[in-house]
Amino acid sequence: MLPYGRRGAGTTLCGVLTSILRRGAVVLAATAAALAGAAGLAGPAAAHVEADVRPARALATGAVLTITAEAESDTAGTAGLRIQLPAELVPGDFRLVSGPAGWRVGGARQVLEVGGPALPVGRDLRLELLVRQLPATRTVVLKTVQRYSDGRQDSWIEVPAVGAGEPDAPAPVMRLAAAAPGATPVPRATTPVPTTPSPTTPTPTTPTSTPSGAASTTPAPAAASPA
Repeated sequence: MLPYGRRGAGTTLCGVLTSILRRGAVVLAATAAALAGAAGLAGPAAAHVEADVRPARALATGAVLTITAEAESDTAGTAGLRIQLPAELVPGDFRLVSGPAGWRVGGARQVLEVGGPALPVGRDLRLELLVRQLPATRTVVLKTVQRYSDGRQDSWIEVPAVGAGEPDAPAPVMRLAAAAPGATPVPRATTPVPTTPSPTTPTPTTPTSTPSGAASTTPAPAAASPA
């Protein structure tokens, strides 16, 4: 048995340690909550536009590019995408094989336009595009602007720096394996330019003479009857 004084001191020490541990747990919980909140504020945006291609190989022909765009607006539906293409691609290299009803592919130079009737509010977009031939580069960045029916535009154009985390609005990226052995760029089919036929000068015709002995088309005069 411990003397009364020592037993009281031990009890007091235990109470102090328990109080310190409890306070430490509260501080740790508050710190963890604060860090989680800060991470949520500094993290990437909730919605994304992503690209996936099959086969994912440089210079592949007839590849299918799937683009998904998450709906972020609470008041309007997605009505189109505007995609900045790399130098090796043009809008004519793409054909829409799957997407919302009424959507079409167009564009000019290095800008691909895909759009149509707006989707219902809250519905994500999914497109499948047939690509004539993928570029020879291993990394293809597709900077994209997502357009909504109310005029709002979300720009997914940020390219992450090497060694850095994902930016707030990352651009879709196609990562391709090396080209198959012997693969080469396929020339685009060109539409022949219509040629205007040169005017022709009519050739004068030489009248032909009626050969002797041929029947005449002029009727002969009737012979006079005898008196």
